[in-house]
Amino acid sequence: MSGGDGRQTSAPDFDAAAFAAGSYADWSAGVRTNMVMSLDGAVSFRGRVGPLSSAADRALFYALRALSDVVLVGAATARVENYGPVELSGRLAALRAEHRWNGAQPQPRLAIVTASCRLPRRCLGVEPSMRPIVITSGRADTSTVGDDADVIVAGADEVDLPAALAELAAHGLRRVLCEGGPTLIDRLAETDLIDELCVTLTPQLTAEALPVGNAATATVNPFDAPHRYRLRHAVAHADDLFLRYTR
Repeated sequence: MSGGDGRQTSAPDFDAAAFAAGSYADWSAGVRTNMVMSLDGAVSFRGRVGPLSSAADRALFYALRALSDVVLVGAATARVENYGPVELSGRLAALRAEHRWNGAQPQPRLAIVTASCRLPRRCLGVEPSMRPIVITSGRADTSTVGDDADVIVAGADEVDLPAALAELAAHGLRRVLCEGGPTLIDRLAETDLIDELCVTLTPQLTAEALPVGNAATATVNPFDAPHRYRLRHAVAHADDLFLRYTR
């Protein structure tokens, strides 16, 4: 999760497209999460991801989008990080074309998980091909997005993420890149839906990491034990460390 305002920055000494092609393109389906994390475990600073993210991290953020069918994000993150329709630069469009898979569209779709369906105008697309997918529950007022989004209703009172992902897959959107926020990633973890985690470890301390919970007050965890993933790579660039874990 590195920001979503559409400004594709470059890192002159880091070829993110080549790195993504060689180290991330062997992905056929499932849920991949992408986030940046400080040394003390924070995923944002004063409510924003930007202060934690480097130019190389942002470049990889956009390159991973090029390898996905759909970018999944929570509504709160979409608002704070100024999300809009997903558009690829020429270099990343070429990366996508080079690794094109069956059913891949020219651009990834944007899917926003929202309880209220009240979204900023910048999140909504004018052209049909740029319309986001709004994922919500049966109690939401979907009229607020009108014809500016395609709506998936999954769940009666709250969003049923397994059902929503099944609906995305039914529409050929099988490579799901989740960019956060933390609440959405936690919900995907709770329902054991995460197949791959991409983390940029940034060399910063924030004093904002979550404290270790007291066993007496901790939220009930649905797991009997932590779920273990396999390290696929740990690649250093400058002082960043790019980590990729898979099931």
